[in-house]
Amino acid sequence: MAEPGQILLFGAGSFIAQALQAALPAALVRPASHAELDRPDLLDGIATVVNCAKHPAIGSAHYELATMDPDLALARRIGERPIRYVMLSSRKVYAPADAPLAETAALGPQDGYGRHKLAAEEALRAELGERLTILRLANIFGDERWPGRRTFLALVLNRLAETGTIRFDMSPFVARDFLPVARCAALLARIAREPPGGVLNIGSGIGLPTGRLALWIIEGFGRGELVVARPDETDSFVLDVARLQAAYGPVCSLAELAETCRAIGRRLADSLAAPASSQPVEPRATAR
Repeated sequence: MAEPGQILLFGAGSFIAQALQAALPAALVRPASHAELDRPDLLDGIATVVNCAKHPAIGSAHYELATMDPDLALARRIGERPIRYVMLSSRKVYAPADAPLAETAALGPQDGYGRHKLAAEEALRAELGERLTILRLANIFGDERWPGRRTFLALVLNRLAETGTIRFDMSPFVARDFLPVARCAALLARIAREPPGGVLNIGSGIGLPTGRLALWIIEGFGRGELVVARPDETDSFVLDVARLQAAYGPVCSLAELAETCRAIGRRLADSLAAPASSQPVEPRATAR
């Protein structure tokens, strides 16, 4: 049984959950997996639930919110208990916009993943009311070369490791909001202790050109090339993090983003046991 006041970290094996567990005192966290969803004592002594799990079918035509969504299943388990709930949602619930996306920005998901996340937000509000905190996440990134992982960074790292190139099917000037997973975990650790309720954007608030991020990783890796196959301007976004900064202080600087990317590149090179080069190759971009 959990100690009183614990945080239930659901989906504890996920990328973000592992970082969050490391950022919280061990005595405060009770990790749980989807296999434990029906445990009778799952919520005993729990003050806050943080869910990092998602069904693998989310975003597809086969997804059914009522039967597959772990957020909704957990919310129904909570029922009327005074347990606070932190949902990890997505910036993909917002409609595309040229300006930074504040929590009050227009909603208008452009893909199945965004539509399913927005539907889950609405269902959880109906179940939990003011006990619910919705976190709309930017691109949370780190060492993501995991089997089956299909995020932007996972694809970048896999291609660099396997081919020595990073291939873009979009313009390298497309800017997106990236936040290192360690920074995200530090914020989530504070939020989990005292969830603020309502909706909160989680990002750096920096519109970072994706090509710049790729070249920083190549720089850390020590060799490689960014290949731009198409010039399409697609899916630019940056979150307005004024509320986040007002509550928790400065989030992340451009310099930290740069060093995080270089460190990821260095660790990738180390993991491949790449021989050190006496003359590091300057990272470069080409268009094809």
